[in-house]
Amino acid sequence: MDVVAKRQEVIKEHVDRIRDLVGNSTPDLSMLEQVKDLLVKLAAHKDLFSLDDFPPPAADSKRRSCLYRLSEDDNYGFALYANVANGKVDAPPHDHTTWAVIVGLIGEEENRFYKKTEDGVAQTGGAVVEDGTGVALLPNDLHSIHIKEGGPVLNFHMYGRALEQVPGRNYWSEPNKEWRTFPAHTDIREGRF
Repeated sequence: MDVVAKRQEVIKEHVDRIRDLVGNSTPDLSMLEQVKDLLVKLAAHKDLFSLDDFPPPAADSKRRSCLYRLSEDDNYGFALYANVANGKVDAPPHDHTTWAVIVGLIGEEENRFYKKTEDGVAQTGGAVVEDGTGVALLPNDLHSIHIKEGGPVLNFHMYGRALEQVPGRNYWSEPNKEWRTFPAHTDIREGRF
């Protein structure tokens, strides 16, 4: 079996297990920890997920990161992406309006967690996502992502609903001292090949 067929088979196997686990329920953090464990097992198949197959944006690109769609249900649920970055990334504090799980494969992605305050946000903790680790987020949880220059990063990002279908994601604009809304994500590359 070639790499592409094997990758599709392994992704399907793990996403099917996640779908069976979550079903139509609204997952709590305990359930999302189980989703994270399944994605860590998927990430253990390093030979199927290389930077050659999922290259980050070129050094001269305006974008420092991009998403490759690996799996998504017909109703836009259980969306799994390979997120790749090469260069400094500093995403502002934001929510997803759907559950999210991030698991590391290559490199380090710092996640900072926040709570809302009267004048914006206050950091409540953080975690580094790297090979064998991950974070789980409920729909209204706030986090920011930070990647340092110096090496590429490849992670799995899985959402309860595809990013193009969640146009109401909010982020804290520190320069403007206000909450703003991200537009629906549109720059997603096809990775189901």
